[in-house]
Amino acid sequence: MRNVLATSFATLGLIVSSWSSPLPPVPPDTIVCYMIRTGPPIVASTSGTPVTGLQLAVDVTPATLATTGFTGGWDFVNGGIGAFYGCHDFWLNVGTSTKSYKPLSWAFDNQVTTNWIASEGSKITAAATATYNATSNFLACKEKSTWRLYLQTGTDKPAGVECTTTELFVKKSP
Repeated sequence: MRNVLATSFATLGLIVSSWSSPLPPVPPDTIVCYMIRTGPPIVASTSGTPVTGLQLAVDVTPATLATTGFTGGWDFVNGGIGAFYGCHDFWLNVGTSTKSYKPLSWAFDNQVTTNWIASEGSKITAAATATYNATSNFLACKEKSTWRLYLQTGTDKPAGVECTTTELFVKKSP
């Protein structure tokens, strides 16, 4: 039985190590279970913008758009957007700012933002809170060679960088 388990874990490790989706770093001393779970990407869907078709990436924080985003399976429970990885989630959270563009970041097993409205095949919306109205607008700003993503709750934009307003859409699984 022990050899069978070792072989099974070795095979599973091989499958996981050959998986091409970008994965976020896991904090040290974290127990990780390996489940292979795939899902559709979340894409910038506003046509005619420089970010059209780019995908939400999870391997870095703050949140960014990239040519190849995360497709490892999303959780949309309790009003959150979670990138499922190894029996844990990296949660997309909205930060605070006096500007109308709010920074987005990923947090390991720490769901702070619970007002996302999202599901497969739908546009992502941030429901209204005490500090902003409901919105489906996101601001992508090119900082160095990366498209950093913000929740856009008004019309402010960072000075000195190229920015474009877009919407995000959760594609359907094939």
